[in-house]
Parts: sequence; structure tokens; C-alpha cells
Amino acid sequence: MPTRIRLLSLSAAALALMAPARAANLDGSSQAAGNAESVRLYSEANDFVSSMAEGSYSYAYLQFYWKRAEASLDRVRRVYPDSPTALAMAKDELKVGPYSLDYFKNRVLYNLELKRLASYDDVNCAIFLYGRDENRSDSRRDEALSNILEVLSRRQRWGEALRFPVLAAHRPILLRSIFRIAAIYGNDDLVKKLTATSTPAEREAAGFEAIAAEALALQGKPRSELLHFVDAHPSGAVRSGALKGLVEREVLIRRYERLHISVRDTIQTIHLAVQKVALRDDVPALAKRIYGESPEAGPILAEYTAALGAMPAPAAPTEAHLAYMQFLADTGRLDAAASYARDGDMPARSRRACALKAIEVYAEAGRAAESDAARAAFAAAGTPGADDAGLAQFRGQFASTEAPLVARERTFASLPIADPCVMATAIMEWSLTPNRSQRGATPWDRVVTRFAGGFENLPLPKSAAVGDAASTVKPY
Repeated sequence: MPTRIRLLSLSAAALALMAPARAANLDGSSQAAGNAESVRLYSEANDFVSSMAEGSYSYAYLQFYWKRAEASLDRVRRVYPDSPTALAMAKDELKVGPYSLDYFKNRVLYNLELKRLASYDDVNCAIFLYGRDENRSDSRRDEALSNILEVLSRRQRWGEALRFPVLAAHRPILLRSIFRIAAIYGNDDLVKKLTATSTPAEREAAGFEAIAAEALALQGKPRSELLHFVDAHPSGAVRSGALKGLVEREVLIRRYERLHISVRDTIQTIHLAVQKVALRDDVPALAKRIYGESPEAGPILAEYTAALGAMPAPAAPTEAHLAYMQFLADTGRLDAAASYARDGDMPARSRRACALKAIEVYAEAGRAAESDAARAAFAAAGTPGADDAGLAQFRGQFASTEAPLVARERTFASLPIADPCVMATAIMEWSLTPNRSQRGATPWDRVVTRFAGGFENLPLPKSAAVGDAASTVKPY
């Protein structure tokens, strides 16, 4: 070997002996530095989780720092595996806040991700509330589902509405809710698509033809076209849908005239849209043309005449009694409207609906004390009736022009409603009201905290991959 190469080899060996031993830490730091850094990282993570309580911050803000805490703990494990802190973590001798490290990573952070998504906006919050009990099946949950689908459809989120996961038993609700908005607002392409992709049994269960007849009436289509549709579909449901649309349209136009509310060509309410307001109908004459001499038109016409001020018979449909109460309230006879529920000789179902209507009309008139008293008298707190009363009052509040509602951070969380599905309905109906107003922090974090607060006794995520994604900070 040449002398020069031999000398270089000896020099290299000498330098290697003189160099310090390679650090065990992944970042190349010394053992002492790594020990100190692991203590700092753990202390910071523990401080984030211990000092930032649920309910004091938005879930998005909370998640940002809690995921940073988990990233710090993961760094201790990965970069400083021989540090006393990492060894203590491996032996489950340390916690982060009140949680064990494994529970925090695999359960708390996944649940926090769900809450952050639920508090993102009004629709997400309603969907979260609707899904709190997946095994539940009742009318209140069905109403929440219908309202969620209506909001998605009204916001042109048709694909999301169509893909909304429902049981086979609830598919008619899904089809009916989406089809109704598509028909009323003239989305002919979607109407054709829904008709083509559903079975005859599904279309019948969802009431497509009756909805189409109602939509023709509400849109102000030529009455010859409406009558032709009725003649081409000779069923009781279609005749009822057509007359219902005519009554809804005329009653709403007359109400706006009575209240001196100026309109142009369209009237928009929470669940209805009346177009071509200049077109007026002779409802009794059209009812006779649709039904002939059949008395089947009677219940719907009873609602129409009650809305015009004729007191309905005690055995009249509930809708007629409610229409008469609204007429009394609109014409300044609010106390008479409220006492109608108590004094009227009507079936129990109608009496109950009228008692709820009294709570609503008082709230709409801005008479909070009377509305509160009527709500308290309706049902004891914590009962299903109390939820119905709370919803009725809130409907009056967000419809009020006398005391306009402004939604704030705690508005929804403080509503006297305990059922999450009833709360979902309240949120969705408010989101559709034309005069909705919101100021300050969004209210959805508070709602999620009220109905799903806490991180104790959480199950594992159904998917390990989803749970890992929920606990991992994305690389920058």
C-alpha cells in the first residue's frame, strides 16, 4: 500500500476514536439534551389538555391544540425513545390531562374530530343530532330527517341529499323530501331523474304525483295545465295535492295582504314558495272542477274558509282550527286566538295542536311572558310535550317581525328542548326562515357540547385508519 494512503487510513481511524459516541436520539442530540426536550414536549402536551376545557373553546380550536399535544407525545416516543419520559410513557405511568395516553390518542381525538365536524355549520350539527341514536325510529326523528334533506335540497346540494344514508323503511321520506323541493322550485331535470330511477312502489309511497300536482298549483302554472294533470292522474291523492296547493297559495297571498307585507312575484316561507303572485284563484270553483259533487274536498276547503275567518266546526280537521287561530292572531285578536284552544269543543288531537299554536302566536307577536306561561302550562319540563312546546315557541320567535330573533352563541343551546331530533328540526327550520339573523360566535359548538359533552367512556372508532387519521397532525 502506498505510504500516502496508509497515512490517510491511520488518520481516519484516529479521528474516529477521538469523536464522541453517536447519540441514541433520532435527531442526533445528546442524551441530556434529548431528556430535557422530551420533558418539555410532554409538559407542553399535558398543559394543552389540562388547561383547555371543552365548552370554553370552539372544537376546531380545541382540536388544533390537542392534536399538537399528541404530535408532541409521538415525537417523544419516536425521537427520544430512551429518555426517562418515553420509558415512563411506555409503562403507562404518565397521563395527558385526565386521560391515559392510549385512550387520549385512540378515543378522545377521534371523538373530538366528530364534534369538530358537527360544529362546522348548521347542517352538520343537525345531522350529528339526528344520528345520536341510530336505532331510534319515531315521528320526531322522521321530521328531523325530512328537514335535513329539505335544507340540503334548498341549497342545491342534491348529490348529498340523494346519498344520505337511510334505512329502506325511510327511503320514502328521502324521496318525498327531495322530490318536493325539486318540483316546487322547478328543477325538471331532477324530477325526471328521480322518476326514472325509482320504482313504481317507491314513487307511490313517496307521493310523487300528489306532490307534482301541488307544485303546479304553487308555481302558478296555467290552470288548464293543472286540471289536465289531475284528469290524467285520477287518484284521490292527486286531487288532494292539487287542491292543497291552491289553498296554500291563496291563503298565503291573502295573509300577506292582510298584514300589509309587500311582495313582488314570489312569496318565500320556510316550507313553501308561491310564484306568480298576481295570479289569483277562485278556490271553491276549482275545487268543484277537481272533485265534482264529491264531499271529499270538504276537509281541505274547511281549512281555506277558516283561514278567511269562518270559525270551523268542532269536528273540523286540525288544520282548519290552526288556520282560524292564525287568522285571529293576524287580525289583532291574539288573546282570542290563545283562548280558542281552551274554549273550543274539539277532539283531543286538535286541542293539543291549538295549545301549541297559542304558544307560537304569542311568541311571534313578541309577547314573551304570555308565551312562556303557555309553554309552562302545556307540559312539565323534561317531557316530550315540553320539547314540542319549546319548538312551537322557537318557531314563533324566528318568524316574529315584532321582536326579530338574532341567533347568538348560546341561542340554540339554551332552548328548552331536550330531544336532539327536535333540536335538529329547530335548527333546520331556522336556517330556512327568510329573515334569519346571526351575530357573534357560531352557536353550533354550544349545541354539540350540550348534547354530546364529555370524553368519558368512549368506544373505539369503527375503523383504525379513521382513528389514526383523527389523531395525526398533517405534515406541513
